[in-house]
Amino acid sequence: MIPYYQPHYPTAAEELTVPQHMLAQPAMPQYGINFAATPQDRRDKKRKIDAEYRQRCKVKKEKREIELQHLREENALLKRENEFCREENDSMALKLRSKEVEIGNLKSEICNSKKVISKQEILLDTLSQKPFLQQIMHGCNRLEVALLENERNILYQDANWDGWESERKQLLDEIEKLKHRNVMLKMQNQVLGDKILSQKDTEASMRSHAIASLVEDSATNLSVCL
Repeated sequence: MIPYYQPHYPTAAEELTVPQHMLAQPAMPQYGINFAATPQDRRDKKRKIDAEYRQRCKVKKEKREIELQHLREENALLKRENEFCREENDSMALKLRSKEVEIGNLKSEICNSKKVISKQEILLDTLSQKPFLQQIMHGCNRLEVALLENERNILYQDANWDGWESERKQLLDEIEKLKHRNVMLKMQNQVLGDKILSQKDTEASMRSHAIASLVEDSATNLSVCL
């Protein structure tokens, strides 16, 4: 036998009952809209939004003013640097022109020095030729012999024949002294000639080295400036 259950039918009061959490709360917005906000609340909210917007605009404006001030200072600094670079460029151009003139003068001096050295070399080659020196020495010897003969003749005419032996010895000693003196003079002339040639070679070498060093220093300064 199947049991029988009597169905339950809700009453009218139960049908109209809605859960509390599903009911709209007073003064609370539903779905993001506050239906209970008054016009004054809306005006206050608008004033607040406007104030916040003005504050943001003010902050942005102050930030732009600071950035503009930085840009002005940077622009002034760049102008000063540009003016300094322009002055430096003008000074460098003047220095370069001065260096060009100096290098031209050095080149001219080098050419003149080369000409002088060439003439000195020709003169030294001419003086170093043996026939020419022999001719000079032969002329000096002939002159010395002529002077000795003249002096001997004078002594012979004024000689005291009573003391001939002693006089003869004195003359021979004098002749030996003169010969020795002649040899010493020849040696001194040779040493002096060698010294002159060596000094000229040294001066020419020092002059060439000094000019070359000056040209090198000028070229180095010119490259650093460039």
